[in-house]
Amino acid sequence: MSKGNEMWNAAVARRLGRFRRTALVATLAFCVPVFSTNAIAAMQALIPLSPDFDYARICVAPPPVPAPRNWSHWDGKTPSTISPDDMLLDAQTLFSPYSLYQRSPATAERIARYLSQVPFAGAGRALHLYGRILADDDNALLSVDEIIRVETEAIKRGTIEAGTFLGRLYRQGELVPVDLKKSQGYLTAAANAGDLAAELELARLYYRNPQLAESADASRLYLNRAISKMSDRLGAGDCSVLTGFADILVDPDLGLEDQQTSARWLQAAAKLGDIRAMSTLARRYLQVSGVGAYRQRAIELLRQASALGHSASRLALADLLLSTPPEGSGKNEAFKLLAQEAERFNPRAFEIKAAYYRGRYGAGADAGLELQSLQKAAALPDVSLQTLEQLGVIYASGSAGVPNFELAKQTLVKAADLGSSRSAFELYKLASGEKPSIKLDTDPLAYLKAAADHGLGTAMSELSSLYFCGKGIEKDRAKARAWLEKAAAAGNAASLLTLASEASLKRTSGGNATALELLIKAAAQDDVEAMMRVSLSYRDGRGGPKDAAAAKIWHQRAMTADPGLATLTEARAALLPDVPEERDAIKARALLEASVATGNPDLLFELAKLYIDPDPTLEPDPRKATALFVEAASKGSIPAMLRLVDMKVAAADGGGADWQRWLTRANATGDLRALLKQAEVESDGTRQRAIFKAALSRPLCQEKEKIQVALAIRTVPQFKQDYLTLFDQVMAEPMKDPSTEYQVARFLLDERPDEKTRAIALMKAAAEGGKREAMREIGRMYSTGEGLTMDEQNSYIWLLRSARLGDEGALESLVREILSQQTTLDDPSSGDEKVKTLLHDLAAQNSPQVATLLSRLYLRLSEGSPAFTQAAKTWTLKAATLGNGAAMLKVSDFYAAGTHGFEYSDFKSTEWLARAAHAGYRGAFEKYAIALQIGFGTKADTAEAQRWLNKSTDVAN
Repeated sequence: MSKGNEMWNAAVARRLGRFRRTALVATLAFCVPVFSTNAIAAMQALIPLSPDFDYARICVAPPPVPAPRNWSHWDGKTPSTISPDDMLLDAQTLFSPYSLYQRSPATAERIARYLSQVPFAGAGRALHLYGRILADDDNALLSVDEIIRVETEAIKRGTIEAGTFLGRLYRQGELVPVDLKKSQGYLTAAANAGDLAAELELARLYYRNPQLAESADASRLYLNRAISKMSDRLGAGDCSVLTGFADILVDPDLGLEDQQTSARWLQAAAKLGDIRAMSTLARRYLQVSGVGAYRQRAIELLRQASALGHSASRLALADLLLSTPPEGSGKNEAFKLLAQEAERFNPRAFEIKAAYYRGRYGAGADAGLELQSLQKAAALPDVSLQTLEQLGVIYASGSAGVPNFELAKQTLVKAADLGSSRSAFELYKLASGEKPSIKLDTDPLAYLKAAADHGLGTAMSELSSLYFCGKGIEKDRAKARAWLEKAAAAGNAASLLTLASEASLKRTSGGNATALELLIKAAAQDDVEAMMRVSLSYRDGRGGPKDAAAAKIWHQRAMTADPGLATLTEARAALLPDVPEERDAIKARALLEASVATGNPDLLFELAKLYIDPDPTLEPDPRKATALFVEAASKGSIPAMLRLVDMKVAAADGGGADWQRWLTRANATGDLRALLKQAEVESDGTRQRAIFKAALSRPLCQEKEKIQVALAIRTVPQFKQDYLTLFDQVMAEPMKDPSTEYQVARFLLDERPDEKTRAIALMKAAAEGGKREAMREIGRMYSTGEGLTMDEQNSYIWLLRSARLGDEGALESLVREILSQQTTLDDPSSGDEKVKTLLHDLAAQNSPQVATLLSRLYLRLSEGSPAFTQAAKTWTLKAATLGNGAAMLKVSDFYAAGTHGFEYSDFKSTEWLARAAHAGYRGAFEKYAIALQIGFGTKADTAEAQRWLNKSTDVAN
């Protein structure tokens, strides 16, 4: 069989030799059928040769490319003694991604820029090369005008490839806006001048835009012409076209997708030592996920290309080997490859080593070695902007030692001057604030504006905040809004979340749909909060139809990325739902408890609040709350530090620090809340006033900050005008936060009674937004007729809503109001029918939260009227049955005492204690242990009693 193959190959070789320049081309031209949807058949007709043929028999090796000279000491301006043609050849070699020598686009750009101004025959080609180098740069968008200028000049000087290049740019629309007419003009001219690449580009243009073509088969005709020319080259011994055949076969802009045949052509080219074929085929193999054999084939191809000296293949292979599990298995080979490239002064080799020492490949991080690698890369002419950015950040942060702000400044200024928007933003941050780390010759705001103008989302967001606040810049809410929207359009996740929250507050289907769209964009930027909010939107059908599958996918993505933040977002959604009555503190606490191990300080703080702040559905546990506050504070949570201050925690309970030390730590952060807390505990009036002056001197941007300061200084006569001014500033802007609306309403009622109408409107808005204190006040207003028309039913509605959220004042008001309607305290049917209807409708919801509310309500009512005793018993039992631990203990106590409508029963009392204890209700542990110890309502069991007593002690500790 092998002999037969040799004979066949020989026959084909003789045929190719005989018809290289004439017959082959003619044969190919006559073998072009209509370009049907069967791409494989069409290509077989266009290329009546097998990729399995041994093309080594006909290939003519191109002349060897000489190694480029060392241009490291040439400044790009001094006249060179090297001929322009040789300089151009060096530049082309240094820029080519498939060169066997070290690639240096920076050096190539320096040479090409110089040659573009030198009068010689190849000036057009130098201009074209210069334009291509600029377009290949990461910051090409900053050089668009220059690219168009030099390529246009290259065309004037007879370089037809420049026309093809511009035609491609206008077709693709990546650097310039799409302009199909311009693209067609440039490509047609270049194709008519004989450029093969232009004919392929026209084929792509007409395939995607047939309306531009003069005939329906224009795309096919241009493709046929291009392939005929490629076949002519092949006949002349140029085997580089084999890779071109492979590219055409999988070009979606030509309507082709024959991966299998394309791979066979690449294999044929790779056998001939074609570097581009090797690297392309390796890349294809790596795209086949989950197949180890393909990965191994890719490694072998990259090894072949690396052995030939191809820099990009060495780097790709090193990256692949370091990424291949188990970690470090390919480290030795990878580091040898990197060493080879380091000898060529290739900055990418040092960048990969820096990434390795950063821990990217799973190895332990070593900040010192990372810094060394980045410093070596930064000293080379082709260092990437990303490397300079990372190096500057390391210098500034001191992550590899102590901060070196001078080196940070030098490095970041260099990167910023080269067009790095991130570096410009870092310079702004280092040079701004109350205690800037560096001093710049230029206003830091200029760097911020440059970064924003270049499209950096974080810079746009910061600029929006500055305009909103008027901090260091003229206050301009319109500009603030414009930059916020630009930041969101640029993909800045924080800005997208802000706009999404605004849309959600509209509480309309359109607003929810807009919010979901924005959240999906933020989630695409890997923002964990956005991922979880997208999940919850799909789960609840908010912003679109319910989609359980999508909700699950986004939930998993969020939990995988950052389980702490993801859980916190989900828990907050349960605590602050769109409908306040749907608040589910039990679910929220369970979620947070399950993720305590993440150590997220905000999560720990939120959980601590649920153990200490009043909530009718939760069992309080002050000891556990304190421990969680301490853990959150030790991880940097300022709110947790301030809660420890409020609790006046002793050192023994505060993790070794008493409340005064925690206040000192909080103040060290410069946080406004800590400063105001310092004023609150300050006993010396002079020092307190000094603190208030310091607070007032700050740029108070957010409405919450202004209200915090206003409430702090409210009772100090010296600051009365400041107090009024701050509230006026808040009222001058649209208010969206229910807490702000509530505080402003209270202010107006207290300070400006003549504005009661506005105050009540704000109070109602706060109540409708979920502020339980506002609900209580609105309910009382409806009850008394002060400010609102007396309306018993609305009074009951708002007081019930507030009480349901745990407001004790609302519950007391509700009890008084219901009892005041009883014509006789012994007859439950003698009360107000309106409240009966409301309570009946509420009871129909049959939820644990409602059962708990009605239990609390009827127990209070039964204290004032025996008519409610039976209802109190019914709903307390209901709440206990639905799992409320506090209700279980009440039922146990009532059976033990024989009160509140319960008959005496020691058995039932202990039975409920056992249920509460086994359900994990901590308050029942010790009581159940005592019942077991003395045999109250159950058989005495000393061992079991001790076990529950130990559990009680463990919880207490």
